Amino acid sequence: MYGNIVGTFAWRVNIPVKRVMLVYPPGALFQRGEDRCQSNVESSTATSMRACNDLGYISSQLKKDNHEIFLKDYPSENLTIDDFLNDFRTFLPDVLFISTTNATIFDDLEIIKQIKKQKRDTVVILKGAVFFDAPIDLINNLVFEDADYLVGGESEFIVRELVNYHFYNPENINNVPAIFYKKDNIWHKTFFDSFDENVDSLPFPDRSLMNNSLYVRPDTGEMQATISIGRGCPSSCIYCLSPKINGKKVRQRTPKNVLDEMIDCYQNFGIKNFFFKSDTFTINEKWVIELCDLILNSELAGKINWVANSRTNTVSEAMFKKMKKAGCWLVAFGFESGSQDSLNKMKKGTTVEQSYEAVKIAKKAGLKIFGFYMIGFPWETESHLEQTKKLMFKLDTDFVEVHIATPFYGTEFYEMLKNDFGLSNDVLGKDYFKNVIVENSNLSSDFILKYRSSLLLQYHLRPRYILNKLIEALLNPKILFNYSKYGFRLIRNLSK
Repeated sequence: MYGNIVGTFAWRVNIPVKRVMLVYPPGALFQRGEDRCQSNVESSTATSMRACNDLGYISSQLKKDNHEIFLKDYPSENLTIDDFLNDFRTFLPDVLFISTTNATIFDDLEIIKQIKKQKRDTVVILKGAVFFDAPIDLINNLVFEDADYLVGGESEFIVRELVNYHFYNPENINNVPAIFYKKDNIWHKTFFDSFDENVDSLPFPDRSLMNNSLYVRPDTGEMQATISIGRGCPSSCIYCLSPKINGKKVRQRTPKNVLDEMIDCYQNFGIKNFFFKSDTFTINEKWVIELCDLILNSELAGKINWVANSRTNTVSEAMFKKMKKAGCWLVAFGFESGSQDSLNKMKKGTTVEQSYEAVKIAKKAGLKIFGFYMIGFPWETESHLEQTKKLMFKLDTDFVEVHIATPFYGTEFYEMLKNDFGLSNDVLGKDYFKNVIVENSNLSSDFILKYRSSLLLQYHLRPRYILNKLIEALLNPKILFNYSKYGFRLIRNLSK
């Protein structure tokens, strides 16, 4: 367990202060804190950047040892590599922590190369889902010569101890879980088979160093905090990293602990909107009802709004009505496909009929719906895609997104392609809105990319859809502005 090493250095009351720089490096806007999806925000249909909670959690942990922290999200600030290098030269950190993604990793490595030219002795820690229990041959074959550590597990539980072990007990660095470390210029990995059970033990993300105004609700533009409510997913979807990175056992924070963080956001940072980050928010109805009741009996009642996700087989009318009453305005579903054949092969564990029923219940409760779909699996034909299109238009949700199936390292999907289909293209450096990685004998890569673009344009350019959005936005100029912005962005991206 990660928890077994927490406090290893608690007896050191005079730990020398280190200067630690925590960053999302300059580049395109990606959800770097979302290890299971890592989406390209600018290429999405209607999502905005979410808060850099992974950096915030690490800051809160390192401050326990009085380390001096610099934290910045350069892409959200629209800052350049020169801005980053200037900050680096001014702060001169002992440690640089970078949160990377599958798509940006090669660009991030180039930035690290420049950093090492500035200050060779800076310890560079890279964190990313790609490092979770990755084959050691893969790590040794890639060019990570300018990185010192690779973190593949839950970084908020790991980095504090990693920093301490590096400076004060380096000979036992293999005690730190879920990392890769160098010895004699060869990468070695530690253990990736345990997870911290006490998720309430984490301090809240350090929002005092985060520019909270950067992270907003997509429709109104109001500040929105991301709050992690738990980790772990018992499902077996072949494409998803969550069961690997967070384990299959669900580890939820107590509702009271979640409420306390919400109150902290409201009182100290003026945040009234929340995005609940979880593998499946509705997996435990009793837990959801308890949280909603706590909100309704707190000072937040009637003053906040929030978003959550759900599976189509973990819904109930009573739960959704309670969520709506407690401030939930939108629920997101991963419908994935309108083909039962595809749902079965991707081991989604749901049915097409459950998609229809879930949307019916959510709409009856007065909730808006964000639907997510996935195309481009190796077994799919045009018929599979047409079934997904049919489902999308029949469900007629408020927002939609279509992902291209991507075999992330560590997933069953990756292993399946490697063993049974042959994986000719490397997944690293690829963006699942722009690249087709999976070989498909039925559909060309060009066809899949064009199908996605056409599907999204057809959906969003329907006269009824546009009219409904205009009616919704009439009484709020901010919503009209943001809907227009996302609409123009969508047309620009898909028309290229």
